Amino acid sequence: MIKTDYFDPSKSPLLEKFRELAPGSYKHCLNVSNMCETIAMELDLDKELLKCAALYHDIGKINNPIYFSENQPSDENPHDSLDPLMSTMIITKHISEGVMILFQNDFPKEVIKIISQHHGDSVVQAFYNKAKKTQSNENKFRYKADKPQDLESALLMIVDSVEATAKSKFTLSKENDKSFVQDVITTTIDRLADDNQLDNMTLGVLKVVKNVLKKELESVYHKRVVYDDDDDDKDDEKKKAQKNQKSIVKNWE
Repeated sequence: MIKTDYFDPSKSPLLEKFRELAPGSYKHCLNVSNMCETIAMELDLDKELLKCAALYHDIGKINNPIYFSENQPSDENPHDSLDPLMSTMIITKHISEGVMILFQNDFPKEVIKIISQHHGDSVVQAFYNKAKKTQSNENKFRYKADKPQDLESALLMIVDSVEATAKSKFTLSKENDKSFVQDVITTTIDRLADDNQLDNMTLGVLKVVKNVLKKELESVYHKRVVYDDDDDDKDDEKKKAQKNQKSIVKNWE
């Protein structure tokens, strides 16, 4: 049974600890949880189960939060000085550590199972790419877990990866929101499917997932683009005012 307390930091000491120790990961999990809830309703799945799994899927990161990019200051990345294999070991360990934490806190087995499979045995691509010149065996850079065995695990895998990728891509470049979002969704799902992580999903389910994610992400990034444009307008107005002020001063001189 999924307790309502699981969703409230004031009633869940574990969730409050997550928010304090790994704020970036916590925010990411909130976003993933909201998207998973919408998808669950569209597919008539147990929305409380999927929402709970999504909210706690990165709880294992509280043991080493600084090693995950969403919790790092902009000028600090401990992986810069680590061997890619060591980095992979640290990153992938958050799955087993998360499972242990949830067992210790008496979470439902169904939730723990979903979380344990949400990365499958996928490759930690960033560190594999970093090591390609000296290390060609990509299996050394894979998560040590089962591929998603049920629909909920596969859904969490997709939403987790899409949300994280979208945020990263948008931070690096401010492309048109619609084309940007569609590209992230398509390339992420294709990459996971090509790696045989989504073998238990039908085309019909994937279509629903893509439509929901497109709508959710376009809503988020459209607003952010508008705000950025507003800021640009303010900057332009400020520059014009400064130019006018200089012109006035020059005329006085």
